[in-house]
Amino acid sequence: MFCRACGAPVKPDSRFCSRCGRTIVRSARRLAFRPWMVVPAVLLVLLILVLPGVLYVWAGLPSTANLSTARLPLSTRIYDRTGTVLLAEIHQGSDRRHIVPLGQVALAMQKATIAVEDRTFYQHGGLNLLRTGQAGLDDLLHLRFNQGGSTITQQLVKNIYLSGDRSILRKVDEAILAVEIEHQYSKAQILEAYLNRLYYGNQSYGVDSAAQTYFGQPASQLSLAQASFLAGLPQAPTELDPFSNPTGAKARQHVVLDAMVRAHDITASQARTAFAQALALQKPSTADNVKAPGFVHWVAAQLEKTYGDELLKNGGLTVITTLDWNLQSIAERQVREKVMALQGQHVTDGALVALDPATGAVLAMVGSAGADVPGGEYNMSIIPRQPGSSFKIFTYTAAIESQKFTMGSWVLDAPLSVRLSDGTTYTPHNYDGWYHGWQPIPSALGNSYNIPAVKVELGTGIDHVVDVARRMGVTTLTQPATSYQPSLTLGGYEVPLIDMASGASTLAAQGTYRHPQAILSIVAQGQTLYRYDSRVNHQAALSPQVSSIMADMLSNDRNRQLAFGPNSDLVIPGHRVAAKTGTTNDFRDNLTVGFTPNLAVAVWVGNADHTPMLHVSGIVGAAPIFHAFMTQALSGQPDSWFSAPDGLQAVNMDGYTAYLLPGTGQVAQSQQPVGPAGCDEGCGSGNGGGGGGGGRGQHKKHG
Repeated sequence: MFCRACGAPVKPDSRFCSRCGRTIVRSARRLAFRPWMVVPAVLLVLLILVLPGVLYVWAGLPSTANLSTARLPLSTRIYDRTGTVLLAEIHQGSDRRHIVPLGQVALAMQKATIAVEDRTFYQHGGLNLLRTGQAGLDDLLHLRFNQGGSTITQQLVKNIYLSGDRSILRKVDEAILAVEIEHQYSKAQILEAYLNRLYYGNQSYGVDSAAQTYFGQPASQLSLAQASFLAGLPQAPTELDPFSNPTGAKARQHVVLDAMVRAHDITASQARTAFAQALALQKPSTADNVKAPGFVHWVAAQLEKTYGDELLKNGGLTVITTLDWNLQSIAERQVREKVMALQGQHVTDGALVALDPATGAVLAMVGSAGADVPGGEYNMSIIPRQPGSSFKIFTYTAAIESQKFTMGSWVLDAPLSVRLSDGTTYTPHNYDGWYHGWQPIPSALGNSYNIPAVKVELGTGIDHVVDVARRMGVTTLTQPATSYQPSLTLGGYEVPLIDMASGASTLAAQGTYRHPQAILSIVAQGQTLYRYDSRVNHQAALSPQVSSIMADMLSNDRNRQLAFGPNSDLVIPGHRVAAKTGTTNDFRDNLTVGFTPNLAVAVWVGNADHTPMLHVSGIVGAAPIFHAFMTQALSGQPDSWFSAPDGLQAVNMDGYTAYLLPGTGQVAQSQQPVGPAGCDEGCGSGNGGGGGGGGRGQHKKHG
């Protein structure tokens, strides 16, 4: 047996010539063209010209409407905010399908496909009669049906509307539908549909999926070398699999380039250069490569809830998200590195959420320290956990808003027991096990003293704290406000990390709450289903004056030096940043939450199975991640802070400047220390370092 193209000997079971890569036609000698070869073609054209309508009705052929999407399940693609980083492709089963307009397919890819599949594509009306006649005669002589005579239009028809049998009647149906398609659609529409349906191997349907699978880039960016390589694969995508048969795939590329030269699409020199170019194929994978998996699954759940599972997996959605891939990469790296460094203290997981206060956009979401950590399959950024003392940002915000406390108020840090409605007693303790006497509100907040926080909470009213937390984005406090105990301010009730980020974002937005938003736009086959409008995603939660006071207290490093020392990981060099830590007294969870005017961040470390860490507080566990992320995220940006809003009164309160809401001067004066400022009953005495007192088992001490 010999290859009739180049004359090289071939094996009996081979489909392609090892020398030239062409399909082997099993013939002992080449058939010379004879005029009588066109007879079958002439008969066919007469049949089509004389009886098209009759045959169309008689055959009961399907409608040729919706050429681009008929019978085609399409993948949903999820991108970052730039639309260039593909985060994930969601599809039914293992097949990847995606439709792109012809304008988004590189011209080299279009020309390569036409040259090798149907050189006269732009000249014929659906049928290449001479080519069809020659192929038909060859089929008759060898008692088989060869598809080599089919035009691109015929191949498309067969792929969409007809079964895979090779009977004479099916060939007639194919010819009729091909002519019908040519009458209804332009050449560009036909070529677009064809390129979007071709199978290129490795579960990749359509040219864009193939470009992503083999080269990791969209079809619009394919070079001549890449295009000619891909254009050869559909003839035998399994046999020419580049990962298992690179030699065969390369030989087929040579055939494509030769065809392009004969079609005058490229020169022989360009063909040689393209063939010589080494192509770097992506490493094959049997699993879906998902970037930012926690975020992607969160987005997919929203899509499924809104549009249903069928549209999500088969609707061909193009989803542009809010994710900033640069920030996401920084966050993933820092969470992973810092968690791994704490393994000796039984820390196995971490999470981070970063929001844009101006829009509510989720810029980064890390759900775990990696798929390989215990519980790595869970998205810990959206699962409720106890937030520790980081919840105090809501307590003190409510206190300032209520005007029952001011930035100039002082609170006595001394033993406290609270009688609860069920007759039990709740006795909170400070994280360090000591009492610190009279403390100004900024110091009580910054150093995270628990007893002053409980006193401020009770003086403000737990119901008001709950209300403010809800307004600032906490979604898990769904019970009646009267059902919450004083341990609320110490993080005794579970809150998702993303809600803590929302609280920080509300303060950063000077009192405007914006629901965390993950999706910028959704397009399905050219139609826009959704486009985010940040102008409607806002709700006045606090006054700018209250937010400004909280931002000032949380950003002043002096306020927290007694507990954390100067220049801790809560300080970001070159930038003013507000921050608050939180740790449960059993070391099961610790957090750091903070913000600038342009970025709000919440970080969690712990174990997904709720087992305790070994003495890891918020400043040891979450704060280093917060510090590293903020340092890199803010690098190169100018320091910025809030302008003081109108209506605040600045007063000197025993060595520090306090900003007061209008009409609260008397409140501040009435809440000054009794006796020596900073020391009164219980000052400096230890309490044995005990944990939370009585109550309902939810009372935590925090740092």
